Amino acid sequence: MAQDSVKEIVVKRLLEAMEKGVCPWRKPWKDSGLKPCNIAGRKYSGLNWFILSLMPYAKPIYLTFNQAKKMGGSVKKGEKGVPVIFWKMLVKENAQGVRETIPMLRYYTVFNISQVENITLPKRFSAPVPEREFTPIESAEKIYEGMQNRPALAFGGDRACYIPAMDECHMPEKTQFESEEHFYATLFHELSHSTGHTSRLNRKEVMGGTFLGSHDYSLEELVAEMSSAMICAETGIEQPILENSAAYLNSWYSQLSKDPGMLITAASKAQKAADYIIGKVEEEEVPADEVA
Repeated sequence: MAQDSVKEIVVKRLLEAMEKGVCPWRKPWKDSGLKPCNIAGRKYSGLNWFILSLMPYAKPIYLTFNQAKKMGGSVKKGEKGVPVIFWKMLVKENAQGVRETIPMLRYYTVFNISQVENITLPKRFSAPVPEREFTPIESAEKIYEGMQNRPALAFGGDRACYIPAMDECHMPEKTQFESEEHFYATLFHELSHSTGHTSRLNRKEVMGGTFLGSHDYSLEELVAEMSSAMICAETGIEQPILENSAAYLNSWYSQLSKDPGMLITAASKAQKAADYIIGKVEEEEVPADEVA
């Protein structure tokens, strides 16, 4: 297979993963205690580590179809694997009869252990990961529980995202977050994305098939983070996450500095998203000179 084809496959898979949720460099939570590795315990590195770190699985342990078969198991029907790249060194003779070593990019497919059945994990993976206690913040819980028509919420893995096709938010376990405030700020960020679903506010930035780095994608990230900050303000937990939000907002806005109206548009959409989650009834704005 040509090297370009391998790169296209890997990059496509990477972009698909990134487009499903927030950027991987914004992680106010600790990982699950395991780094992406194969069934033998060898850790992945480089681009393989980056791609596999984006996958929404509780345990980042991977194996091939044949490895699963040798262990007496099998890949579950309908499951799709992830491409893992490697360099294969080929030795050839050139026209002058000199042997040359040529690196060729190749890939093979791996599956997460949750995608296979009848597999017993080696003892090396059985060590428990210590967890801190999580204390719910009542005001934040009240907003979440009171959200009308809220999406499904699933826990596990090391990634937070909203998946429009499933109308489902994915979050790491609560105890993985640096603090309760960071957990709720991230949850509200994902819930804000979910308000763009057709069954709610129907934002084209969510349902229109946007891609990473595009104007709509960046705008939607601004909307979600601003909305999250607004909701956190309602709960009284805005200060602990204010600095993170400001840095995150700036990272997206700087890409779109040529669009001076973008921030105003994002703020308006964010307010509607926050109001939807909180359950506020939209009120008609009254001009200042008409206020009694």
